[in-house]
Amino acid sequence: MAHGYDRHHGNAHTPAPAAAPQMTFAEIGTLYNSINNEVEGGVTPQNQALLFSQVITVQSQLQSLIDSGALNNLDGAGNPAISLVHAQNIADQMNFLKEQIAVYGTAANVPPKFINDVVRDVQDIVASDPQLTALAHQGNHAGFEQFSFLLTPPTPFPDTPLQTDTLLKFISDSNDLGSRAEALAGHDPNGPDKAAIAQLETDIHNFSVAADQYSTAQGGVFSARFNNEFTLNGVQGTASRELITGLQTGNADLVNGAAAVLMANANDVRGNMLANGLGPDGQPFVPAPNGGIPDNIDTVNVAGLVFNDSMTKLIGGVYSGNQQSIVNDLNATSTGLQAAITNQNITGHALSDINHVISLLGQEASLVGGIDTASPTPVSAVNGQINQIEAQILNIINHDATLATLAAGTDADGNPTTGFVALPPGSTPSATGVVAAAPNFGQSVAATTPAAPGNHASTGPLASTDPGTHGPQTVEHASHHFEHFWG
Repeated sequence: MAHGYDRHHGNAHTPAPAAAPQMTFAEIGTLYNSINNEVEGGVTPQNQALLFSQVITVQSQLQSLIDSGALNNLDGAGNPAISLVHAQNIADQMNFLKEQIAVYGTAANVPPKFINDVVRDVQDIVASDPQLTALAHQGNHAGFEQFSFLLTPPTPFPDTPLQTDTLLKFISDSNDLGSRAEALAGHDPNGPDKAAIAQLETDIHNFSVAADQYSTAQGGVFSARFNNEFTLNGVQGTASRELITGLQTGNADLVNGAAAVLMANANDVRGNMLANGLGPDGQPFVPAPNGGIPDNIDTVNVAGLVFNDSMTKLIGGVYSGNQQSIVNDLNATSTGLQAAITNQNITGHALSDINHVISLLGQEASLVGGIDTASPTPVSAVNGQINQIEAQILNIINHDATLATLAAGTDADGNPTTGFVALPPGSTPSATGVVAAAPNFGQSVAATTPAAPGNHASTGPLASTDPGTHGPQTVEHASHHFEHFWG
């Protein structure tokens, strides 16, 4: 069965060059790692065109792979085609990245937040889909890699009472449409249930268009946070189109897979909103103080986990909702490393390197804090400077055998954690020379092996000073959009 973009959207993806060889899913994912690394700190004059080209290639190559039928049987005969729907959603969400890269710096707050949500959402999709994870790691690749995580789950979105009513209706409608579709999965579209199938297709279409229009109209952080759940290029849009295609063709696997994704998306939305001031558990959300930064940081490992938090927030760049929390992370990392010098008896070359890192952290904190988020400079060179410093810090720590060893540790549950975790390997060296993946240097990096879905382990107190952040996440453990970890 074909899943072409023309059929779904009425307009085509930018096609891959005719002579371009088909990339594997793992190769596409490795190129996506390069995009992740390029947007650390934000979009710059040097990488904007490169990023746009990379995103187009990821989208066109993945769409070609889907359309070829290569991913049709990922879940096995007779099983829901969830992985196929996930793959299609990854291709669809590339439209968000193209849009936000193109307008970067022209709208206060939105592009950095939006880019962060999409980049991490796609990584999450792959990380907790066993079929896609296996494909992403073929041929010694580590495609669509999650490399660092937030310290704490963020505050659910503080929606207005009117927004609450609309979001709850979206959740109810998603579950209702998914259940109705499952009941008709595999039925002959020209048989006795023809009228019921036709009515359901109409209802799904109307629901999908209305959801897209609503989220787009909200604008600001709401749209940046929820468009990739609500809109036509978001999860519901992909799932709705696949539902209609499956109903039209009598494809039970596709209907069941798309219905599962649509209903999981509804649960995801509920997990990331405050309904009448209450979180998904019906209780008020009470953030821990200081954004989850530990009160006492005196090891390289814990300082590095705080630095990882800043790296995760800096995917896409700085905006008003994350600026102060990033500065807090960087300052806490610096203070923690200073304490680690005495606590862990760091001397010699390692001491020289750690002092260099402390100096760089001060420079980075100054750059981040100096950005005017109310009137951001389009594709600012400052973003590239932030990126360069991040790469320097990671290279210094990971090239120093003593510090690299001290950066590894375990959490309270005995799970491995890695501070100053290396960026994921990309497909090619950065054309700009400012954002390149730091090699792993033989470390055991927990994040490079996605945890099984359902792993809720976390190491820090639950809190966030960034209510616009896409969350929740767990420290050094893979989590997943469709499994309700973050929305």
